[in-house]
Amino acid sequence: MFVPILHSCPTCPSVLGITLYPPALALVIVPTLVYSLALWRLRRIGRSVPTSWPAAFYVGMFTALIALAGPLDTWNDELLTMHMAQHLVLIQITAPLLLLGRPIQVILRGLPPQRAGLLTRLLLRPIWSRRLLQLLTQPLVAAALANLALVVWHFPPLYSQAVWHQLVHDLQHVSFFGTALLFWWPIIDPVPRHHRVSGLWASLMVFITAVISTVIGAILTLADKVLYEPYRSVAMPWGFTPMVDQQVAGLLMWIGGGTLYIVIILILLARWLLHEEGRRMASEPA
Repeated sequence: MFVPILHSCPTCPSVLGITLYPPALALVIVPTLVYSLALWRLRRIGRSVPTSWPAAFYVGMFTALIALAGPLDTWNDELLTMHMAQHLVLIQITAPLLLLGRPIQVILRGLPPQRAGLLTRLLLRPIWSRRLLQLLTQPLVAAALANLALVVWHFPPLYSQAVWHQLVHDLQHVSFFGTALLFWWPIIDPVPRHHRVSGLWASLMVFITAVISTVIGAILTLADKVLYEPYRSVAMPWGFTPMVDQQVAGLLMWIGGGTLYIVIILILLARWLLHEEGRRMASEPA
């Protein structure tokens, strides 16, 4: 339910910058409707969830719509800058916001107990599915997969194939978004398992990712030639040249993405310090 359409139709009509491509719209709208129905049922039976959950989920789905059926997708074949912004939104904004919306908890709470139990058993009864989920959400594994996807897809031959071929483009976005969900999972812990990674280790995960991301951005910014073949000869809007486009895209990843990671690290460290202070005060004799 988390993975919206990963690339829209460049020849489809659009209204207000949103591409009218049915699969893209359906795969954004349907999860939103399911989540909304679950919230409605919870209110009907007198149960509630924190206001921050639906707020985060709806904002996350809106960013997915903008990235995957809006202007960032419309121009990503003509501008590396737009393509880069699309990836950063999916990885750094959409994925954590959707997890902060706790959709699994909301939907399971909104279902009748028998159906919720049946769904849980179907998904988690097989030993292999439980072990796979545990493995993929281990902090080191999740961080390694996310950074591997980031590095591999930015090699020029592979990135060029993603621009030229729809199937490869879809696979690229699945890789970025799927590993982003895994990366943020142990940090946010959307389905409490009582072993969320500590704020200190979460900060380290984000810091390592920020370093790798900024190195890639710096390489793009400081390169003395256009690295990605599809953007060398394409007609670019708004007076961009291929070299300027690449430099802006690199700065967006280097400075823009890096700054957002720094903000997240500060938040995680503050959460960890407050938690440690609370534990210290609780352990002191009255």
